[in-house]
Amino acid sequence: MSDDSEDGGRRLAQTAGIYALFFLTTIGAVLLARPYADAGMQAFADPSSSVNAGVIVVEILVATGLFLLVFRSDYGPALLRLLLLGVFGYIVALVASALFSPPLAALAAVALATVLVLYVYPEWWVLNAFAVVGGAGMTAQFGISLTPFPIVLLFVVMAAYDAYSVYISGHMVDLVEGLDAVKVPMVFVVPPSLDYSVLESGLTGGDADDDTPSPAVLGLGDAFFPGLLAVSAMTYLDAPAVALGANLPAVGALAGGLVGMTGLHVLLARFERAHAGLPMLNGGVLLGYAVGCVGAGVPLGVAFGL
Repeated sequence: MSDDSEDGGRRLAQTAGIYALFFLTTIGAVLLARPYADAGMQAFADPSSSVNAGVIVVEILVATGLFLLVFRSDYGPALLRLLLLGVFGYIVALVASALFSPPLAALAAVALATVLVLYVYPEWWVLNAFAVVGGAGMTAQFGISLTPFPIVLLFVVMAAYDAYSVYISGHMVDLVEGLDAVKVPMVFVVPPSLDYSVLESGLTGGDADDDTPSPAVLGLGDAFFPGLLAVSAMTYLDAPAVALGANLPAVGALAGGLVGMTGLHVLLARFERAHAGLPMLNGGVLLGYAVGCVGAGVPLGVAFGL
């Protein structure tokens, strides 16, 4: 087999892996939506308030700034890693709570086990497993906490911010590279081969100048936002369920996310550099959502909160 064929097969396998992780996270969020709603895990008292979108944007901006600041200090990455591991332990415990309603001691054990596993052995498949579970849990919680209108606002603002942070300031690229120092499940990592080790070579692989294949990496937020609108649609729009408890607008949002993901991969293949994922993804999600709403007979004015 030629080197070009091997390289093409590897890229195809990595792309399929990214799609699989994206799909598992968004479908997981859809399946968790009802248990989260039944358990009263809404994050906001008024899910229709546009202020909620502003709160999330501010939180993301503050967190990004703190991450970049911490990465420049000597002891910051170690402290940040412990903090983020604690957050993921809490999120995984919430998922267990919504699904099984275990006693508090069992939830504490789940949280502690999550932290210990991620701390001791943050290999790529471990990071991916917790990214799927944690991403599905976060998406479900915020999806049931926001009606579609503030989510649409959030989509527009975050797509613009993502484009700015990648193409103009470049700080989002610095943030992804800095995650090597903390190794937490904030990205999906599909290695170039099964024997690749994040512990030895990092999340982004070797130097860009050599010919060593690098992992395919997708930010957890690129699965969070499509699932967010899907969960919101199935929670707040009056339309019959068609699959897994999701209505047609929710299915349309997920399908649109896959279309946006495809467009992003075409862009990555055409121009091999870092690209902002949210403009393409959020655009696809909104288009699929609109088509699903039309198919379900939901007026677009209602669908977009106009």
